[in-house]
Amino acid sequence: MPQHVLVPIDGSDHADAGLEYCFASFPDATLTALYVVDPTHDHETTVGSQLTSREHAEDRGERVLERAVTRADDHGREIETILKTGTPHTEILSLATDDVDHIVLGSHGESPITNPFLGRVSEAVVRRTPVSTTIVPETMATVRDRELPGDVLIPVDGSPQADAALAYALETFPEGSHTVFHALSLPFDGPRSAVTGTYLEAVVDDREERAEEILESATDVADERELAVETEIADGTPAQSIVEYAERNDCDQIVMGSHGRSLGARLLGSVAERVARRSARTVTLVQGDLTAA
Repeated sequence: MPQHVLVPIDGSDHADAGLEYCFASFPDATLTALYVVDPTHDHETTVGSQLTSREHAEDRGERVLERAVTRADDHGREIETILKTGTPHTEILSLATDDVDHIVLGSHGESPITNPFLGRVSEAVVRRTPVSTTIVPETMATVRDRELPGDVLIPVDGSPQADAALAYALETFPEGSHTVFHALSLPFDGPRSAVTGTYLEAVVDDREERAEEILESATDVADERELAVETEIADGTPAQSIVEYAERNDCDQIVMGSHGRSLGARLLGSVAERVARRSARTVTLVQGDLTAA
């Protein structure tokens, strides 16, 4: 369960959605809003103004942070604020320390048909951060209309990262409705009937048995916390199956394991990154047991 959440904001609606998500999801956590002035971007000065473009940018940052404080007050919350200058993802990552244990990023959403939801800054943070991260691609109005935590989809595959995500979802959102989901990736295209009587039938049986074991283990974890979970299995490639299931069943958010920092773990974590890029729903990527990854 997050104790100190960092929320980078830039005055956009999607950044505000990230802040709204924090107010709804982390009632007991310390919140810090961060605004980064990026000196590599051109900043227009106002005609007749005595301020430099840098000073104008800093002034805008202060106003954005002041609005964040006001919004926190409206929710009966307190929020710390930080104004920094530099490359946005670098400054965000510099604060992902032992103190900050979670980052929430609003991502500028576009149609996944033409562009991924995950923006440049968000993707850089997701790939490099040592802490768990939530990507919020929805608008502030949409997030506000959701009764969070709502329906939480938890993809699992038996890995330490997936185990960590399950524990996170159950501990952080005990009042939510949880669906534990396993994507059954099969080594062939077409209907299962096409492989009946071939060696591939044994492969399918083995993978189905493994899937049931994974879901049974997840159910046991929930039972230990006296919480109920639904379980679902679907055929298909993991990332696509997860995104499609969340859309089809109108899930409110996805919580899944992220990659570790080793090369092998990062390759395994490509499923998590693809889901974060393509999902129109809020996605939390939970850091798991890095030593076991």
